Amino acid sequence: MRKGFLIAGVVAVWILGAALACTAASGATAASPAPVARAARAAAANDCSRACLNGFVDKFLAALLAHDPSKLPHSPHARYSENNVMLQLGDGLWATADGLGTYKIYIDDPERGEVGFYGVIDENHTPDILGARLKVVNHEVTQIEVLVARKQSANAAFPNPDTLKEKPIFYENVPPNERLSRAKMIALANGYFDTIQKNTGKIYTSFAPDCQRVENGVITANNPDGTGVAKMGCEAQLKTGLLRFVTRCRDRRFVVVDQQKGLVLVNGFFDHAGTDDTFKLADGTTYHVRIPFDRPYSFVMFELFKIQHAQIRQIEAVIVTVPYHMPTPWK
Repeated sequence: MRKGFLIAGVVAVWILGAALACTAASGATAASPAPVARAARAAAANDCSRACLNGFVDKFLAALLAHDPSKLPHSPHARYSENNVMLQLGDGLWATADGLGTYKIYIDDPERGEVGFYGVIDENHTPDILGARLKVVNHEVTQIEVLVARKQSANAAFPNPDTLKEKPIFYENVPPNERLSRAKMIALANGYFDTIQKNTGKIYTSFAPDCQRVENGVITANNPDGTGVAKMGCEAQLKTGLLRFVTRCRDRRFVVVDQQKGLVLVNGFFDHAGTDDTFKLADGTTYHVRIPFDRPYSFVMFELFKIQHAQIRQIEAVIVTVPYHMPTPWK
């Protein structure tokens, strides 16, 4: 890929030089065609529609089940990460996937050639929760980033793929006159992480009154069957300052922005330093930190936001535990 960029750069410089030479010879003023050429090349590289992007996800899933990367059109130097570790195509999930559930969410960003996916995938006949991001350039996959939330025991309640049901809100289009700019959507999602980091109770984003959050198949905010803080809405819960044990929300990457459906997919980390035994909630109550938040470790996650009327309406996360302060391989 670097070789391609170098060639493109040489061609652009040659074109610009020729244009300047012609201008000097004729005494006329001419606009450089280089920016137009670059724009044309970028458009050609990302000429994959929503249906096209979703088709690449389906091909990826089929290739996984076939245990055969050759069934997925991909560049010779395509990169693949699984649970924040770089692997060879064909390793990890490629060798163990053997079924798909019915729960599926597609997040499309044709402007950038990026597509996200949430679903349930079986490994050795055991369901897991899958979050994925694919980068498509010139109708080839160049990047695959996967998180698989796997149960650590048969009776584990978290993750819980069996509870994941289709949510129509993720499939609804935003009316064209109500669609937000890419920058505004990213700012709303980023404000969520600013709110959680060293959570003091101050809100840095805007939540819908009925905002709900689901993490690894478990409703952790606005749970109609929950008790305590789980029953509270997103904003009310974060106003308590309960998540102050989240030391950092770092390496935030806003990888897919779907303006048509009002979706933002974010990859990032929650670091837990584990240094506080107790802290004060926003109302002055003393909170005693419990296992596992009393020791150093991190979460890596895909966090999906549905934005309606310039407010966060639904949040869905795929979360995997990793060593404390583990870096991202995608920088």
